[in-house]
Amino acid sequence: MNPSIRCFFGLALLSGLPLLAQTSPAPRPDLNAWMDAWRAQHGSSWAVALDAQTGYAEMLYGGSAFPIPSEPRTDEDFVVLGAQRLPGLAELTGIPANQLEFVRTVFLPLGQAGSSDKQTIRYRQVVNGIPVQGGFVNVLFAATGELLSVQSTGLPQAADVGTLPALDQQDGLGFARQRFEEVTGLEANHLGTPELVIAQLEQNGRRVGKLSWKVELMHEMADAEPVGKRLFIDAATGALLKTEETVHHFDVGGNVKSYASPGTLPDSSTNPETLQNMPRLRCQAGATTVYTDLNGNFNFPGVNSNLSVTFTYVGNYASVNYSPGADYSLAQTCTPGSGNVITLNPTSGATITPQANAFLVSTMMRDWVRSIIPTDNTADFVTVANVNVSGSCNAFYNGNSINFYPAGGGCVNTSYSTVITHEQGHWLNDRYSSGNGGDGYGEGNADNFAMYMWDTPVVGANFSGNSFIRTGTNTRQFCGDSNPGCYGQVHTDGEVLMGACWKVRNNLNTALGNSAGDLRANTLFLSWMNSYNQGTIRSIIETQWITLDDNNGNITDGSPNFTAIDTGFRTQGFPGLTVTCPTPITGSCTQSPNSAGPGATLGYSGQNKISTNNFQLVAIGLPPNKTGLFFFGQNQTLVPLGSGFRCVNSPFFRTPATTSNAFGDLTYALNLNALPGGASITAGQTWFFQAWFRDNVGGTTTTNTSTMMEVKWCQ
Repeated sequence: MNPSIRCFFGLALLSGLPLLAQTSPAPRPDLNAWMDAWRAQHGSSWAVALDAQTGYAEMLYGGSAFPIPSEPRTDEDFVVLGAQRLPGLAELTGIPANQLEFVRTVFLPLGQAGSSDKQTIRYRQVVNGIPVQGGFVNVLFAATGELLSVQSTGLPQAADVGTLPALDQQDGLGFARQRFEEVTGLEANHLGTPELVIAQLEQNGRRVGKLSWKVELMHEMADAEPVGKRLFIDAATGALLKTEETVHHFDVGGNVKSYASPGTLPDSSTNPETLQNMPRLRCQAGATTVYTDLNGNFNFPGVNSNLSVTFTYVGNYASVNYSPGADYSLAQTCTPGSGNVITLNPTSGATITPQANAFLVSTMMRDWVRSIIPTDNTADFVTVANVNVSGSCNAFYNGNSINFYPAGGGCVNTSYSTVITHEQGHWLNDRYSSGNGGDGYGEGNADNFAMYMWDTPVVGANFSGNSFIRTGTNTRQFCGDSNPGCYGQVHTDGEVLMGACWKVRNNLNTALGNSAGDLRANTLFLSWMNSYNQGTIRSIIETQWITLDDNNGNITDGSPNFTAIDTGFRTQGFPGLTVTCPTPITGSCTQSPNSAGPGATLGYSGQNKISTNNFQLVAIGLPPNKTGLFFFGQNQTLVPLGSGFRCVNSPFFRTPATTSNAFGDLTYALNLNALPGGASITAGQTWFFQAWFRDNVGGTTTTNTSTMMEVKWCQ
């Protein structure tokens, strides 16, 4: 059985289980001393988040380090770069470089989201060939090669855990079957292959390791919901160390073309099927198989006679089964040429539409991921979907398939839009290695996939009558890092995460417009999934999003979309992040004497914060009652201009002309929402400002300039 996820039931709470052997606390690093040395070498903006259960770093972030002379150009360059950085981080994370096995590297095109492109590398922790369950280290680089963050979910001192099991694989399976029956009262009739792992377990507030057989078991029977468990069996004693749910249920009691349900509503009389392209669908003619393209087009090359072709809801990325009986198929004779139009489900049958929906939506999910991050192959697998499974008002994911119920019990057929994507989102949680913690992370993040792909806050619209399942507009508040799953049910707990992520997306749409906002939100979300296998709902998630959004290697001054992200998380009760603005640098470039004295200097009043929008340019030392203006740009130069020098390089922008007062002061209030010439200033950018003015010196009309001011903007 493939790896699967915890979902509807949560962790089983068992009494009478043996406690892990007490061990002495592992020596912990002096993170303060380590960070002092790191900041001294790489800058003061760096920060560290402590993993309270291990005493080591959970995440290093906030700046950029190790500038390199030549920019890496290929994935292989970044892999080499990652290998160079790992040894120097071992003291911080507690994970030696020789325990880290390369998993993948992904280019993150965050430049399309208004930030800067980045590259992430993921490593799995392995000790003597035994993987540490949930143990990963993620390293984030700027596209130019600088280190931006490190995140660890690994187990320090994992080498102290013995890796020779006293119980062999068959023993592990036997104990697992026994424990499954003890926990559920049911006999397992689907048995997974035991895998030896080092399980991470919490003991007295610490995270410790134990050699375990990880086994997935499931009980299935007609007209009943399946029960599945992932059991961790002590490889020495056969004791049950930990159990996780592997069957996920969707709660609340649920072109070639094909007729399928349009939009986000279920199959119903008020939302009749429409004819839609069937992308990447299998077309079989004898021993020859081809697949439709993104637009549902297919081609058998080199054939010049009539051809009998069979079409089914199976393709490159989806395989749909009709549980009560034979799967839908259509055999049709196609004539030479490209004019064959194939229509699947022409009568919009109630038993066929769910098959069409499951195929179409599952395939759309893969193409959606690739459309956002073209190098992300996480969704490049065949999603197995079973429709019209016996039951009603539900849907579930069990680790190797997603399953949907027919209409009944007051509920619609659950094979439609956001419900399908939610279930597939659980599968992707597994494939991205985030897993699904008992605090509701898995449910909330599966909702995120549904909301983000379908661009709607509502998951399961009209599931039962006019009611929906969940919405990202909820007000469920985050209860803090020490108690994230505080509402007692994983779907309710997950509303905290889905609510925050929807509000971030909505804020980006408000600030940037729907199209640009959606692209930025989607890019940030999938970059997050690639860069951090977070797994739990904690405040560090906002820091991870801001780190990905950052474009200058320093998150203390905010990021291009800081307000949208920070406000989204704060609205959901997260503590938020506080940014600081560096003081503008005045008096740079050259001061040129004028008729009023030694020269004009440029200063400011207000704050260089985008959110405050109260920054005012103030030039003093000008001759009184003279026409002047300010100009500004993002580059420097030094060229003569009148009796002074122009220190701001083109392209630059000019403010409207005004007049200095009787004291020789020239002022202009910058409205960041309506800058002259269509200029746009965003957080993290550095801009240079100067004043230009008219003057008369010795009876000669001339012009002059002030000193230059350098302003780094924050949110």
